[in-house]
Amino acid sequence: MIFYSENMKPFLNILLFLSSLIISGYSEAAQPVQDTIFKRLELKEVLIQGHSQSKHPGSAFYQSSSLSSTEDILSKIEGVSLIRRGPIGMEPVLRAFSAGQVNVVIDGMKFFGACTDKMDPVTIYTEPVNLKSVDIKYAGDGMAMGASIGGSLNLKLAEAMLNPGKKLSGTMASGFYTAASAVQNILALDYGASKWALRVSGVYRRAGNYRDGLNRKVDFSQYEKANASISGKYQLSENSILKADVLIDNGWNIGYPALPMDVGNARARVGAITYRNNPKDGLIRDLEAKFYVNSIKHAMDDTKRPSVTIHMDMPGWSNTQGTYLEAQLRNRGKHSISMKLDAYHNRVKADMTMYPANSAPMYMLTWPVNHQTVTGLYLQDLISLNEKSRIDFKVRMDAAFSKLSDKMGQDQFAVLGYDVSKPVNRMLKNFSTGYTRYLNSEFTLYASAGYSERLPTTSERYGFYLFNRMDNHDYIGNPDLKNESALNAGLNIIYSVNNISVKLSGFTSYLQNYILGQTQTGLSVMTIGADGVRGYTNIPSARISGAESSLNYQFANSHFTLNNTLKWVHGRDNSGNPLPLISPLKSITGLRFNHEKLFVQAESELSSGQNRVSTAFGEKTSPGFSIFNLRSSYTFNLAKYNLEFSAGIENILDEAYYEHLDWGKMLRPGRNIYSMLSLKF
Repeated sequence: MIFYSENMKPFLNILLFLSSLIISGYSEAAQPVQDTIFKRLELKEVLIQGHSQSKHPGSAFYQSSSLSSTEDILSKIEGVSLIRRGPIGMEPVLRAFSAGQVNVVIDGMKFFGACTDKMDPVTIYTEPVNLKSVDIKYAGDGMAMGASIGGSLNLKLAEAMLNPGKKLSGTMASGFYTAASAVQNILALDYGASKWALRVSGVYRRAGNYRDGLNRKVDFSQYEKANASISGKYQLSENSILKADVLIDNGWNIGYPALPMDVGNARARVGAITYRNNPKDGLIRDLEAKFYVNSIKHAMDDTKRPSVTIHMDMPGWSNTQGTYLEAQLRNRGKHSISMKLDAYHNRVKADMTMYPANSAPMYMLTWPVNHQTVTGLYLQDLISLNEKSRIDFKVRMDAAFSKLSDKMGQDQFAVLGYDVSKPVNRMLKNFSTGYTRYLNSEFTLYASAGYSERLPTTSERYGFYLFNRMDNHDYIGNPDLKNESALNAGLNIIYSVNNISVKLSGFTSYLQNYILGQTQTGLSVMTIGADGVRGYTNIPSARISGAESSLNYQFANSHFTLNNTLKWVHGRDNSGNPLPLISPLKSITGLRFNHEKLFVQAESELSSGQNRVSTAFGEKTSPGFSIFNLRSSYTFNLAKYNLEFSAGIENILDEAYYEHLDWGKMLRPGRNIYSMLSLKF
């Protein structure tokens, strides 16, 4: 159901006008755009499975172990960090932007977690076996996925592939790793015919409490998880297909050692129907329409923690329905136009029940029932100035409607002096421009600048006494928060020739109305032992800047490959104080030997310490660390089958370490020996 308000009418008229203007303005026939020289710019899409050509020169390194999770792969990419609260469910951070500042989607579908403690980031609902690639866009480049100030991360699902030969193929794998006595089983089957195709995959993972680098067992770090996906495709005509996807993810008995609560059970259900058309002639070159639904339930509890003073349950629910229509127009002269119209509706609710020993249970809404509907229009024009240069323009406008419909929730905020009984309408504006220059056969330069806005999250607006373990405070939402905005600028230099590719990036963002928690006086804590209550507020400004590099070098007849990523970011508020959750300088290097059936790879992860911390947020300094890994595999050819045995050692030196963004400074696993056997046919 799409909500509509009269306040949106002028905005919607603007959307319609812009779309009609773009289409009519380029309806005349002309010569296609020359864009072949810009291929090397597309370096952010990381291949997961072998269904498409990777656009990232070092993508082979991102799935070094067959036991890798989606989060393991993301952690190796430049510009990406992870907030770790437990062994799974790590929250992605793009260049110091996280949570509502970044759009994390699955195949273009909007998701909203059901956990007030952010234990269920979108990445947890996927596994590498059901993914094709990960597409990362920073700052304004990511506005096609929705309004954001930090960019987007699109987890693209693997697709069933048509095959006139009626081919059946698949993979079965089973593995074990020692640090947590963990097992993992994988199954993927693909069948393709001339008119239809089907892909089925499943993963089961189980782990006990792991041992850290001091050989200590980390309590409440166990988990159990199962994931299944089905993707079907049917060819309606020569130029059109219909695709259906179902994704199911279940987790239970998931421990979070850095938090006061665990997860009894969590589940996600996703369904989508996609229509694609690639007409041979006419105005539209590529057309895609999708309708999707997802339902998420997340149930936290602390019943397995005997030291808890008052036990409680904290379940949450999130349901989203959405659709989008995306079109790529045929090139018209120097112009290449694409557009996207999208809309979604999300409903979230979370509550808490406390069970005092000698009194009746106490009930409270931590997320009162909140409805949010957003409709947006995205337009992009790539203009070829000449054979060596291009300029691009991107613009996105969104109309957002939200309403807190729960009477109990309205009453809770009325006690704090807020009137949340009326619906709220907002408009979001995003635009950016970029310039690409092909300097010569080896060097390419790309510069971009833009302005972006984002909505406050449900927790920031309507969260009610949400405990933050990092700074040991209860947090209360602020319904009057302004939209956070950012002025973004970036510069990329790419060197690519034969067997070597180097990318250097610098970026900066000036944020206005930056959302941050500040201490509230006169309010009592809800959580026993909390140091106080903080409410979200807009501070005048903040700045985030950084630099990255990536290197991919093949030598010795391509038997050896050297890959390196380097990432650094710096953040401060308008008073010059450090922003929280800023990762220190980190370098990841891999040297791979690959010859016929043998693969051997040595890796290092080197991180400096972080001394610039937000003491107001409860941050503490973090030491640097050095981690070394060794991986190998050998493939045996057995008739029509390939049998692959892989083994490796992670954290070879048994380093006792944690990363700066790890909640509670919990030590990560110590030395971990793993092995896996895979049968491919």
